[in-house]
Amino acid sequence: MANGARNSLRRVNPEQNLQYKRVLSFCILLIVTLVMTTVTFLNPFFMKGQLRTNNNEAVIVRHVNNHFDELAKVIGANKDVNSNLLTTKQTQPIADHIIDYAIGVPWFKFNNIKLAQQILHDIELNIDQEASSDAQLVQKRLKRQGKNAPYDVIDAFNLDLVTLGGNIAFVLLIVNIMLFIMIIISLRSLINDMLMVMNSKTLVHTVTAAGMWAGFWLILISGILAMIPIIVNVDEIAVLGCVLEIGSSIFLDYVIAGVVLYILSAIPWEISSPNN
Repeated sequence: MANGARNSLRRVNPEQNLQYKRVLSFCILLIVTLVMTTVTFLNPFFMKGQLRTNNNEAVIVRHVNNHFDELAKVIGANKDVNSNLLTTKQTQPIADHIIDYAIGVPWFKFNNIKLAQQILHDIELNIDQEASSDAQLVQKRLKRQGKNAPYDVIDAFNLDLVTLGGNIAFVLLIVNIMLFIMIIISLRSLINDMLMVMNSKTLVHTVTAAGMWAGFWLILISGILAMIPIIVNVDEIAVLGCVLEIGSSIFLDYVIAGVVLYILSAIPWEISSPNN
């Protein structure tokens, strides 16, 4: 009789079980998303590595060259239509310094003069006799600009927007950490509550079912985000357009993570099925 009473306590009606699954899947999805966002988009080491992949090298070369051509216009350097194109070797240091500034330390940014000076140093160091004649002309004109050169770089490379983006990234990092802690605390409380009405096998079955749903939504959402640069022309969305193009390949990694989460959840879900 005691066993019967105990078993009755562990019966969860379908509606309550569905509610548990929804909350759990949302929590799992948030945890995975927060962790992956922090170790990818908010990680300067990861992002600099992404710039060196075959898919993203062309993106970086194009975007840096667009700003370099804008710099040529700002300082009045004459150029041909197809000139002023920097190579990967010449654009990579500029992109690295922008990433280090935007999502590296110090985190809150109030001045981008130092970044502009680093870009000037990259231009001075990497444009040599093998570069195009117009690129060399830009380099010479920059030397003549003297103290005004960093401000020309700030205008041409939209460094004020980079500063804003860097500060938003730091706020997002703080929010990610706070949300992660809050979700872990809430998840622990939810699991304890579920243990009051479920046995271990039912708990595992419910949690892994939620993990499968979280994996499905991660695959779906990340897949849609990865397709945005293919469906929509993002070239004219300034810094955000560049982030979306680079992020396209990163979101494919999220899709893979979703598949792994789904498979890892499906195995214990099947084992803990009431029919087994």
